[in-house]
Amino acid sequence: MFCALRPAVLLLALASCAVGASTPAIAPDALLAHVKFLASDELQGRGNGSSGLERAADYIAGEFRKAGLESGGEAGSWFQPFEITTGVAIGGHNGLTIRAGGRTVRLTLGESYYPLAATPSDAVTSLTDVPLVFAGYGIAAPGFKYDDYATIDVSGKAVLIFSHEPQEHQRDSRLNGTRPLRETTLYQKALAARSRGARALLVVSDPSHSTDEANYRAFPIESDAEDHGIPVLRVRRNEMAPLLQALQLDATAAAIDRDLVPRSRALRGAAVDYTQELGARRQTVRNVIGILPGADAARGEEAVVLGGHYDHVGLGGRFSSVPERTGEIHNGADDNASGVSALIEIARAAAGDRPRFRRSLVFVAFAGEERGLLGSSYYAAHPSIPLDETAAMLNLDMIGRFRGRVEVGGLDASDPLRAEVDAAAREVGISVRPGGPGAGRSDDSSFVDHRVPALHFFTGFHDEYHHPGDDWDRIDAEGTARVATLALEVAARLAGRDDKLPFTSR
Repeated sequence: MFCALRPAVLLLALASCAVGASTPAIAPDALLAHVKFLASDELQGRGNGSSGLERAADYIAGEFRKAGLESGGEAGSWFQPFEITTGVAIGGHNGLTIRAGGRTVRLTLGESYYPLAATPSDAVTSLTDVPLVFAGYGIAAPGFKYDDYATIDVSGKAVLIFSHEPQEHQRDSRLNGTRPLRETTLYQKALAARSRGARALLVVSDPSHSTDEANYRAFPIESDAEDHGIPVLRVRRNEMAPLLQALQLDATAAAIDRDLVPRSRALRGAAVDYTQELGARRQTVRNVIGILPGADAARGEEAVVLGGHYDHVGLGGRFSSVPERTGEIHNGADDNASGVSALIEIARAAAGDRPRFRRSLVFVAFAGEERGLLGSSYYAAHPSIPLDETAAMLNLDMIGRFRGRVEVGGLDASDPLRAEVDAAAREVGISVRPGGPGAGRSDDSSFVDHRVPALHFFTGFHDEYHHPGDDWDRIDAEGTARVATLALEVAARLAGRDDKLPFTSR
């Protein structure tokens, strides 16, 4: 039906014009109000284990209650608590000493070195007088005929390498031109060293970069590290300069950069002492769960789950796209205040039109997503309604940057899904394309792992992803509301089906 509207109100009414009578539109202003709170500086980026995350959980529970949902958490509450590792606790015994070329360099945690990777322990870990070897850029890429480890034994030793990769700015380099090698990632460099028996990996900025881009003082602010089985330590180039000069390692790096011939070698008389007191910081976080009981007694024991994570990356750290800006609030307006705000307004609209939802709707705001989909994994293991009775899951993650269409991932998880989504898109008047951020990137994966068909609604990555600039004023409220309305219509169709969706294994 054509909507004759004055230009001044056309934009705000786009969703209403596009939606059929059976699907109430989501109000952009109401949705944006939630985003503004969840992505405010008051919540400090909603980092896992932070007071800001707890305030967000309480807010979401209150909004679920006002929307007309019933509590679906433990012991009649709105919450499902679970414990996760939220970082590392710094003890008083940490230090790194390197002896080489007749020189000794003593480095201080948070000033001149920090761990990119560490295995937290309740005990103090010490490496004493461990021989130090040089392994170029620490890259083992036999497919590109390059291996820094081909001629050196690193078993039982500490390994010193340069960051980045040789010839990274040369278009004609046989190392994938100017595109970074997969083997250049921290994970792959740590794996290459650990799998060859190394006891520690030390990474220093390579000489082709004029500045050492690492932010050493950020570690005490947002203490966190990967766990790759051995210590992986970033060491400040300024402090290492005397050793690099004495051992002529910058000149060696320049030679490797010229001809791509590895020049790894033992460093005679060089050794490392390393003391680590970094314990796992364990804290309780909470999923927030609300339930709209199904209107059909025969189908009410079955469910459609609608979810989205409400945690973000706090003050940055290793999860930030710009780790050098650790300490600044990463508000996460799109990621994922947008999805959770939509979740709240979908709950309100569904509760107001309950007869349409034969199956129950379970609304879950997940914690722990940014640390490995932990909240959705926990829910899948402890569901409010058994997963055997869960018809489908709809995940809303990063839906705040609408560009005229929305990507929907997971359409191949069940053969009828594509037809249901296409019909819903026609009803709402929105353009949909298959896509999404990729397998394993968000909470829908936790349900697919249990053979529950799951969709992911997504409007795309952008330059502010995991960045301090992901603020509420960049959210397209009208577009986000249209995506939310689409998810509402898909939920209604799936909740009203006579049959249960079959899971399709691809």
